[in-house]
Amino acid sequence: MTKILTNAGQRLAPAFSSVEYRRLWLANFSSFMGFWMASVTQGWLVVELTDSPFMLGFLVFFRSIPMLVLSPFGGILADRVKRTRLLLLAQAMMAFTDLITGILVLLGIIQIWHLALAGISVGTQFALSSPARTALVSDVVPRKHLSNAVALTSITMNSSRILGPTLAGFLIGIIGIAGTYFSQVLAYVLAYINVWRVKAPPITPGFEGSAFNAMREGFSYVIGSRYLLPLMVLSTSPALFSMSSTMLLPAFVKQDLQGSAQDLGMLMGFVGIGAIIGSLSVVAFSEFKYKGAVVMIAAFMDGVMVLGLSMTTSVLAASITLVGMGFCQAIYMAMIQTIMQLVSSTRMRGRVLSIWMLGWGLTPVGLLPISALAENIGTPTAMLVSGSVAIFIALLVMIIGRDLWTLYPEDRQFAEQN
Repeated sequence: MTKILTNAGQRLAPAFSSVEYRRLWLANFSSFMGFWMASVTQGWLVVELTDSPFMLGFLVFFRSIPMLVLSPFGGILADRVKRTRLLLLAQAMMAFTDLITGILVLLGIIQIWHLALAGISVGTQFALSSPARTALVSDVVPRKHLSNAVALTSITMNSSRILGPTLAGFLIGIIGIAGTYFSQVLAYVLAYINVWRVKAPPITPGFEGSAFNAMREGFSYVIGSRYLLPLMVLSTSPALFSMSSTMLLPAFVKQDLQGSAQDLGMLMGFVGIGAIIGSLSVVAFSEFKYKGAVVMIAAFMDGVMVLGLSMTTSVLAASITLVGMGFCQAIYMAMIQTIMQLVSSTRMRGRVLSIWMLGWGLTPVGLLPISALAENIGTPTAMLVSGSVAIFIALLVMIIGRDLWTLYPEDRQFAEQN
């Protein structure tokens, strides 16, 4: 029996044969737990302080500014300095930010501008460390296991999307918002310890000269690729629109569904349940050839799920829709990261991933008008608009990015450039 389980594990999770990858996986799980707990903790705090859907989007705007401005520099750092060092700094700063926020809540002096500063801090750490976090996966697993490793990493994010929000929702009711912030600090401390234990190979600088030239080279590389450019366009769909709906969930739950903090945590957990199913599907079918086609279809269906969410009138109906949304988003996220790492050359990988992160920095461009719509004409209508635009972008890429339909990123031609 033990041998059967071992063989099954080796087939489904060959990336776990790397000790360093297992440590990185645990670090990512702890870090994502802290992040997703914070999404519920801050969201409920903002609704209690202001009762304003627009303010939810306004604070996400502050978190996204550094991602818009600093993501390219994160890619440059990922191609130039030790990647584990960047992650250690990020975990320490995230823990410090939540600690200070929790103290301000405990003292009863928390204000919106404090949360705006906290958002800038969190956004800065994500912008500077996320390309390194993603590229580090390629450093600690063989290329033949990369697709499996990315899918397993996706599971850390998506399982935390179940546990983190659900745990935060119940903790708010038991130990309060301040106590929940302090529990998030513990998650980042655990992530720091596991990153510290990762022994990654030394970085060979991917470029020489100024940061500006390195950045320009990265953008030229993406623009000149018939695969990477449409993928970057496609990434604007969830970043600008479908994710905006998730950011508005606190207001949607409290004002439209007449729910509680526990309901919010549960609904966020249902997103995670769908995402876990999606991630496990990617693990099980990691050898599927045409990953580009899967990415486009998943992005399209994600928009459809947002449309469905806008029409729900009960927690039960919203739960079912959010499971589908999480499923589509998990497949999209895992597949697009796999493709980008497989088709990019080693020396350009950090910068390619940072440009992808730059797209996520555009979130406030979509979120601010969507949250303004929610403020004035209702959150469901804002979600309806958001989902419609997401569907349009996905259809556009299906047409202009025809090469993605037959893209096989594990092909030898991509392996030879690495």
